[in-house]
Amino acid sequence: MPAPATAAIDTSAVNARLAAAIEAAEARAWADMYAAAPADFARTAGVSARTVAGALVISWAATGRRYFSRAIGLGVVEPVTPQALDEILAGYAAAGTNMFLIASQPHCQPAEFESWLRERGLEAFDAQDRVIRGSTPLRDGDRQQTTERGLAVERVTAATADEWADFIQRVYQLHTGAWLQALIGRRGWQQYVVREAGEIVAARGMFVTPAGVAWSGMDGPVPGLGTEDFEPDARLWEAIVADGLTAGAQMFIADIEAPSPELDTPAYDYFARLGFRRPYVRTHWRLP
Repeated sequence: MPAPATAAIDTSAVNARLAAAIEAAEARAWADMYAAAPADFARTAGVSARTVAGALVISWAATGRRYFSRAIGLGVVEPVTPQALDEILAGYAAAGTNMFLIASQPHCQPAEFESWLRERGLEAFDAQDRVIRGSTPLRDGDRQQTTERGLAVERVTAATADEWADFIQRVYQLHTGAWLQALIGRRGWQQYVVREAGEIVAARGMFVTPAGVAWSGMDGPVPGLGTEDFEPDARLWEAIVADGLTAGAQMFIADIEAPSPELDTPAYDYFARLGFRRPYVRTHWRLP
């Protein structure tokens, strides 16, 4: 993909109320995703979700992956207490899960939150840049000119669900049973793939909440981490924003999972071109 050619992405902050709405929307998406897991699979794989202090606490024990066992919105949706934090940690300990994440961000309350994490032995692990967009229509120049690669974006249907699910499982090295297929046709969800020469090379999902907030994730391979080819993800985002706006989305939210302090990877370029800004950074904390 060509090097970034536009100005740096807007980093204007958001207030605590909007941050809470953003985190609550992501939590809604993950809660619905985990609720879609077939009961037998969820029981065997240790898939669960619960709410503590307004935050969604998810767990997928079988993966051993921190990202699938974490707290979303803790200290943002509502202030957290030491007791609530201890409840979350105790729940993971009781399940034998030590590979989990707790997120912090500038809006977390109270101010002692990060010191409480340190006191309990957690340490900063990584960071992600939150990116958001409103409902402004796309402009004629927001889509990049077609390249010679012939990348083609399509929605996943029942006919292509197994092919998409196989691709996601290979990329993430996960076993999901029939879980992923259960998302196809589920209310609020759309899954997308990019094909090159007929083969799937990238995928992303979108969940639109009843309030009209479109969360996007399930991206594979993750640009900047799983691949240095950012162009397929850029094509996916053009389709997701266009479809989301048509569906009445009032806001789009996602993360740049391989952040750059200089805001200079291709991801910042296509997000900025499509009208996104980066209002805050989330830091993930883990047990060493």
